[in-house]
Amino acid sequence: MRNRDTTMRHATLTAVALAATLLLAACTGHKKDATQAAARVDGAEITVHQINYRLQRERGLRPEQQDAASHKILEQLIDEQLLVEKAEKVKMDQEPGAQQAVDAARREVLARAYMEQSAQSVPAPTDAAVHAYFEDNDALFAHRRVYTLQEYLAKLPEDRIPALRALVEGGKSPAEVEAWFKAQGVQYRGQETTQPAERIPLNSLKTLATIPDGHGLVVSAGTQVHVTYVASSVLAPVDYARAKPVISQFLSVEARRKATEGNLGALRSVAKVTYAAPYQALAVSASTFSIRDVEAASHAVEASGTRVSLPTVASSGVQISLPAATATSGVRVSLPSQPASRVEVRLPPPPSGDATKK
Repeated sequence: MRNRDTTMRHATLTAVALAATLLLAACTGHKKDATQAAARVDGAEITVHQINYRLQRERGLRPEQQDAASHKILEQLIDEQLLVEKAEKVKMDQEPGAQQAVDAARREVLARAYMEQSAQSVPAPTDAAVHAYFEDNDALFAHRRVYTLQEYLAKLPEDRIPALRALVEGGKSPAEVEAWFKAQGVQYRGQETTQPAERIPLNSLKTLATIPDGHGLVVSAGTQVHVTYVASSVLAPVDYARAKPVISQFLSVEARRKATEGNLGALRSVAKVTYAAPYQALAVSASTFSIRDVEAASHAVEASGTRVSLPTVASSGVQISLPAATATSGVRVSLPSQPASRVEVRLPPPPSGDATKK
């Protein structure tokens, strides 16, 4: 059994390498005269395009390291080709595990290639857009600070949270809050960290920037409580000249992400997607925006029925299919501030014997 497991692992690794090689060849073109051979392994070409493809994915590679890296990559490609040839001779590529790995690699590479291609047409952000972002986020730039934070994480009954909030917002010190935790028999964890503004989530930063040194705030979710004190802060502004390239890169990435998600939304809006029985619950959150947007959406079940809140920005179409449990309870759909051009809510059929009300 161990030998078979080892064989399967080798087959899977080989299959991934084989899939990547095949897909790379497809992406770089089918014409032989369009390639330049760097080496041949039993007649099979290792091309300069393959070397350059891998070089592009080397992070932080300096110009003077290019030649050495190219030689190392070429040797790796030769080793991979030898492994692929051997795997094919012993028919490892026909093993179920290897075939699944090839299929998974093919799907992933093609999907990523299409997304990258669809984002290439996105224009660079304008100077006006970059400057507007700089002005709108002064806590990151003109009024940037480096914060020393005293934080506490605790879990306590919801009816005690207002008392804690009153203590913190009333100006009580961290030591007094710790004493309150102990008096209440609440377990807590405290830590002190130093964080520059850019390391703090933007929504939190905008609130934190308004808090004077020595004061704090309380954020709660259910019984989970997060207390943050600004122990001290040091002004460390970033001027527009230094910020401009960083903002431009950020806005470019965001624009490409939105274009990709919009493209995916358009594809979903015309596709027919059905879920098997064990995955029917996913149909509630299936829509024309990405999985990350779906996770950001709020799907809260209320006593009066089901409430579905869409993300702030939706794509060209949204489709929501509700399970049978909500048929008689009522449904409330909250649209985003920039709604989709089409929102379709599919209700389940009423239970047998119920009259359909119009």
